[in-house]
Amino acid sequence: MQGSEETEQPLHALRAQQERDLAVSYALVSMEFALAHEAFHVGSTLREAGIGFDPLTFVALRILEAGADESVDPSDLLSALADCGTLERSVEMAEDWLDEEAA
Repeated sequence: MQGSEETEQPLHALRAQQERDLAVSYALVSMEFALAHEAFHVGSTLREAGIGFDPLTFVALRILEAGADESVDPSDLLSALADCGTLERSVEMAEDWLDEEAA
């Protein structure tokens, strides 16, 4: 029985790590979608007013704003999110939606 308890502990730790990873992934995807959605609406509004719009700059500024609210180093935050593809995915979604709306 003692051997059984030893194998359950690592499995429990593995499960806890998987749940944390899933929660982080979900939070990142939710953030990517929210940024893209907001960039789309701002871009759409600016387009109607005849003002140019760059989704990447908008997304980066929103991330910087959120980082400032949380007292996070802005360059580290942007670098980490760029490295994991968050900026690129948000911008691609926003650009796709803006292109669809313009078509």
